Amino acid sequence: MRRNLVSIAAAAILSLAAATAHAQSTAQLRVRLDAGNGAPIAGALVALLEGSRVVAEGLSSASGIITIGSAPGAYRVRVRRIGFRPFLSDPVTLPFKGELVLRVESEKIVLNTMIVSASAHCGEIKRDAQALSTVWDAIAIALRASQLTSSDLSGLGTMRTYKREIGRNGEVVSNRTSAIPITDRRPFGAIDPASLLTLGYVRGNESAGWEYFAPDETVLLSDGFAATHCFKVLRDPRGRAGQIGVAFEPVPNRKQSDIRGVLWVDEKSAELRDVRFVFVNAGILTRFKPGGFAKFRRTMSGTWIVNEWQLSMPKLEVNSRERLEMIGSVENGGYIAADSTSVGRDSIRKQ
Repeated sequence: MRRNLVSIAAAAILSLAAATAHAQSTAQLRVRLDAGNGAPIAGALVALLEGSRVVAEGLSSASGIITIGSAPGAYRVRVRRIGFRPFLSDPVTLPFKGELVLRVESEKIVLNTMIVSASAHCGEIKRDAQALSTVWDAIAIALRASQLTSSDLSGLGTMRTYKREIGRNGEVVSNRTSAIPITDRRPFGAIDPASLLTLGYVRGNESAGWEYFAPDETVLLSDGFAATHCFKVLRDPRGRAGQIGVAFEPVPNRKQSDIRGVLWVDEKSAELRDVRFVFVNAGILTRFKPGGFAKFRRTMSGTWIVNEWQLSMPKLEVNSRERLEMIGSVENGGYIAADSTSVGRDSIRKQ
């Protein structure tokens, strides 16, 4: 027993020494972002680059300040923000004494003059697909910012979730809601992207029922999602005036259940609005077009969150001709409610 106690103590000392060495090897860099007129840049993605590799990344605060760290060495600071081309600083060496002030003056992105091509691009989006890569960059900035947002969530209010059953004629049969305080966790999140890649987005059968999985920011930004989908830029002047979208669908010959949909961006501001999708490759379920949406919004500090989401699944039964028939639907969703007075009205809101 004494030998075991000595071993444990030694291990604890070694762990403490390793942690101390790691802390000493990390140099902190405080960066202040200036829009060129003295105004701070809030909610920008700020990364330390070693060559083309991102070694650290975070979001600038409402005052345009961020502190990021890495091992001593030479880096560049990359700044990405909605509606502008990326900014890359001159080389900076860590440790750095004092505060690095970056005057970020980068070209504004204009999306409303972009020419839309009917051709699709499958796999990783590359720079040679100019219109597609430009719109996707705007989407990716908002998705990544939403993924990193955590520190300013507590002031957003309450997350309201619901599960409602809709009858054959569109009537609300039942509606169950719950309220969860928003602290430091993102209100919406999916499962591991690797699981969706290999097992699919819809799982189950007619006997046991089905499980549905929606994509979140991590999924949409993952290499696996890019590798298994085709993308193209589109417009819908009737239903989406003033917006431009990136449509996605599974690559040809993909067998796993998947999703097809569109990510919509405002043409003037380049801000991400929402993603809408349907499940495909899901056997007989595909005929009933189950799907969902997620809406995004910018917080007061300039960061991004999923503000509202929903999954809509069919309720099926076997009819007299031994065929599956849709007798209604089940909607699982949620949204951020700023106050309790809107709950009764919003919880049964139809999309």
